[in-house]
Amino acid sequence: MKNAKFSLKDMMKVKELGALLPLILLVVIASAVNPAFLSTNNLFDILRTTSYTTILAVPLTMLMSSGRMDMSIAATTALGGIIAAMAETSGVPLPFAILLGVLAGALIGLCNAVLVDYFGLPGFIATLAVSNVVEGISAVITNNNPIPGISSSFKAIAQTRLGGRLTITVIYALILAAIGYVVMNRMKIGRMILAVGGNSEAANLAGIDVKKIHTGLFVLVGIFGALSGVLYCSRFSSAQLTAGAGTSLTIMSSVIIGGTAMRGGSGTIVGSVLGCMLFAVITNALVVMGISTNWQNVVYGLILVAALLIDYFRQKSARRA
Repeated sequence: MKNAKFSLKDMMKVKELGALLPLILLVVIASAVNPAFLSTNNLFDILRTTSYTTILAVPLTMLMSSGRMDMSIAATTALGGIIAAMAETSGVPLPFAILLGVLAGALIGLCNAVLVDYFGLPGFIATLAVSNVVEGISAVITNNNPIPGISSSFKAIAQTRLGGRLTITVIYALILAAIGYVVMNRMKIGRMILAVGGNSEAANLAGIDVKKIHTGLFVLVGIFGALSGVLYCSRFSSAQLTAGAGTSLTIMSSVIIGGTAMRGGSGTIVGSVLGCMLFAVITNALVVMGISTNWQNVVYGLILVAALLIDYFRQKSARRA
């Protein structure tokens, strides 16, 4: 019995387990129901889907590790792509068009930081309010219409395939995940982020500028939200209001189920990537197994609940240790 207790405790210490176990189980079930699930084309499709969410999950992992959250990711994604597309189709050179979209994302992140860290508003409500404002701005400037007509160079940003199969966005995501891993596990700033999330008052007394850390991370999330919007625009050859729709809770769930503590103080880039892959596999497996996509939201909701429960028991186990 003691050995069993010890094993369970050890398992709870593996932060990535919450994403890894269901991922393995789902792959086994899906491939057993339909062997086509493991086809090369299908696996590359899963990697492409994972790449888009990973680009958002890496900075969000850092933000949540510091004890903050951002519900405006989806709205930022849409606006970033819209501004870049509107600028480029108006004659602005592509690099500057993308820069304008990124600056919009950075501004949204800064607004979130000011509301949460300088005015002390609850993070969930404040960023949700910002999300509504940003969605409204996107609707007004586009008149609820997509922005077509982007150049072939713009399309190549996300549509380029290496070896004719591997989408270049997978490479972007791998590079970003590697950088995120190094930052969180090998650099002083990573330790500072975790210290702020673990106990902001103690971090402040230790000389860490807590507000500066949070502000930088909010801006970082905004920047990559906008860059994600640029990639979506490139992928679909037009900027759309629905780009990134519904991603805020999905990516947050991926990060939590991957092992990042919702209240901060703990975070894992590897776990977040696994969490993103889990959600990509779920969506893909439902199609491959012939299950109605109407069940998708049900499955997502159940996994969100599971993520929260895993986070709860993980924190409880950590307090007992």
